[in-house]
Amino acid sequence: MAERAWQGKTDGTSWMHNGLVSVMRVVPLRLMYGFVALFVVPFYFLFSNGRRPMFHFFRNRLGYAPMKAFCWTYCNFRRFSQIILDRFSMYAGRKFDFDIDNYHLYQDFAAAEPGFLILSAHVGSYESAGYTLVATKKRYNAIVFSGEAESVMRNRQKMFDETNIRMIPVKEDMSHIFLMNSALDNGESVSIPADRVVEGQRTVTCDFFGSPAEFPLGPFVLAAQRDVAVLTIHVMKEAVKKYHIFIEQIQGQGNTIREKAADIARQYVASIETVLRKYPEQWFNYYEFWND
Repeated sequence: MAERAWQGKTDGTSWMHNGLVSVMRVVPLRLMYGFVALFVVPFYFLFSNGRRPMFHFFRNRLGYAPMKAFCWTYCNFRRFSQIILDRFSMYAGRKFDFDIDNYHLYQDFAAAEPGFLILSAHVGSYESAGYTLVATKKRYNAIVFSGEAESVMRNRQKMFDETNIRMIPVKEDMSHIFLMNSALDNGESVSIPADRVVEGQRTVTCDFFGSPAEFPLGPFVLAAQRDVAVLTIHVMKEAVKKYHIFIEQIQGQGNTIREKAADIARQYVASIETVLRKYPEQWFNYYEFWND
């Protein structure tokens, strides 16, 4: 079984995060990209445990030659650093441009009475969607990792204060499950990352880049049981201050909840694979993801 371990929180202390926000208010973004590429990315590239699984992604899943896989692994670390800087730049009040595919799907569901589910993944910069796809009437509930740094959570909340967004931290007492169901009952939207398995979770196995991989069953069962509309949303970086948001609807088929959940999972995984073939350097799961 592949090892599934990740840190789950942004590196650095609160004062470092707050200092970075202050720096991003005055220092040009390109200059910050260059500084981090010269002095930070090489350190993480050399000493991070994520280098090997990322190399395996490019070498074994995308079929790149060894040297090409090595170069793309470095590009992945550099791109990840840029997206982190973009996040703190947004905290500092800077604006970015977003092209949105199928925006009407999100707008239609946000305007309708029933609740709906959004399935995201650790690709690109999904957090940016929360600052862009704002539903003023229907509350947007974002499931977040409860162990994230307090300073990052505070900055997120500051960004969300002007929008109708509520963060729901994942708790050991499973209280987040009650809040998710309550939100759907109230006709709200719920956003869930559905690409990482934690210990003890039930899983569904899907073909992903030609090899089996495990995904958490819970989000897909929730969608099937509640019979709610499901969207996938991926936010991919294209230029210094430009992102592209891809929105698709999933309509699961099956005679049972389990079959329908499996079909939703299959379509969700296919959506990730499609977007990663366009933006291969924006896969940010830094552990051995596949079962083989």
